[in-house]
Amino acid sequence: MWDTGGTGVVLREVNAGGAGIDLETLAFLGRAVTANGPVRIASVRTEGFGVPGAELARFRVDVNEGEMSQSLMGMSYLQTFERIEISGGTLVLTR
Repeated sequence: MWDTGGTGVVLREVNAGGAGIDLETLAFLGRAVTANGPVRIASVRTEGFGVPGAELARFRVDVNEGEMSQSLMGMSYLQTFERIEISGGTLVLTR
């Protein structure tokens, strides 16, 4: 889910594994305050991250130890685009 109100990218553990992050080595040392209360997070740098055609090398994401219905793509990723537009219910990202 695109989260223009979120600071960073927060992944559910299942999505982190799918993104190539080794779940066995995660250290949940950080803490984030969410709408559902505080959660523990593990900050990692990925080899590559992003939507197809707009991947970034060595990008920092947080993996949430708690329950989330979906991962959140926050402003740390969105601000890498030159332009963000919502038109007709569609998010348009331009590099």
